[in-house]
Amino acid sequence: MFRRRLTDELNGRDQLAGALLGLGALNWGLIGPANFDAVRAVFGRSAASRLAYGLVGASGAYAIFRGARLTRR
Repeated sequence: MFRRRLTDELNGRDQLAGALLGLGALNWGLIGPANFDAVRAVFGRSAASRLAYGLVGASGAYAIFRGARLTRR
């Protein structure tokens, strides 16, 4: 009777990926006009900053594949 919404099918991993993508987008939004890299300001030039960038990139890849699977339904 009721149609399920797409947001009803999101799990914790989906929410974490979305949060990381949001933070990555805000960081790029700061880099563009203000030339301020928040990740580098917090972590410096370290393995932690590379890990942060890697997690954002992995979240983007996950979101693409997960979104494709959810829209097929």
